[in-house]
Amino acid sequence: MDTSLKALRYFMAAANSGSITEASKQMHVVPSAILAAVNQVEDAFGLQLTVRHRAKGIAPTSTGQILMPRIQHLLDEYETLMSQGAEMRTHLVGTLTVGYYAPVAPAFLPGIAQSLLVENPRVDIKFIECDSNSAQAGLLSGEFDVILSVAESLAPGVTYETLIDVPAYLLVPEKHAFASQASVSLSDLNDQAMVLLDLPVISDYYSRMFEQAEVAPNIVCTATTLEMVRSLVGTGVGCSLLHMRPKTQLTYSGHRIVEIPLHPAVDPLKIVLAYLPNNPRRVVKYFTDSLRDLFAESDVDRLLVAPSDSE
Repeated sequence: MDTSLKALRYFMAAANSGSITEASKQMHVVPSAILAAVNQVEDAFGLQLTVRHRAKGIAPTSTGQILMPRIQHLLDEYETLMSQGAEMRTHLVGTLTVGYYAPVAPAFLPGIAQSLLVENPRVDIKFIECDSNSAQAGLLSGEFDVILSVAESLAPGVTYETLIDVPAYLLVPEKHAFASQASVSLSDLNDQAMVLLDLPVISDYYSRMFEQAEVAPNIVCTATTLEMVRSLVGTGVGCSLLHMRPKTQLTYSGHRIVEIPLHPAVDPLKIVLAYLPNNPRRVVKYFTDSLRDLFAESDVDRLLVAPSDSE
């Protein structure tokens, strides 16, 4: 038989006060409610925890005296838990766990993190890099408070809002024949060696893009990280198609790379902020509001390589 926290509270009030009547006054209930709670707790343990005396006196047995500190500890832990939960709703405290789609988030997430942490010293953040599918799975399982992903194949139950449409661009080595051009088309890539990002969702996006343009890409290398793709392009392995760009045109190995707009433009990737609608923590709201504010500013255009209007 189970018991309840309320019954445990009533039991402790009776055992500590030594009186059913006094415990009922402390708990603002009738004496019969206290007596029923004591019986329920004893039945749950299958032990005699109290001795009742005439005139409604009550005292713990030796077994009751052993269990009382542990019962009180349980009640105290529950109160602490509820207090911390309430604080998370009303204050910026605790750990914020963010799952992010690697190719886009490093361009802007650090700035938001810096602002949040400086202003709120009781907050810590976990950023976990993952592909779009894993980000959504983590959100639905409760691993992540919020995710940044792409609006391709979003899972049911995920609430999302589009932050920005990001056009694709061609990335080439500094000395590539295309490097000085104002734009290139997908058809120009038929005879080019290509280095592509190989992640769930984005791989399907590339396949669809090439199929619509009737281009058969010569894919010579794939990689699962943005910086590896950039470095491979920088060393001359091939060209690549990417979306959001870092501020620097240098790769890890120090090679310079050049971003070139596509013309005609292809379907952009939609970068989305996704979350579960029933997460009331203030730190989550602060983070999501900060992202919305960032993408409402014109300065976010620096992260994009705008499609060219030229032929």
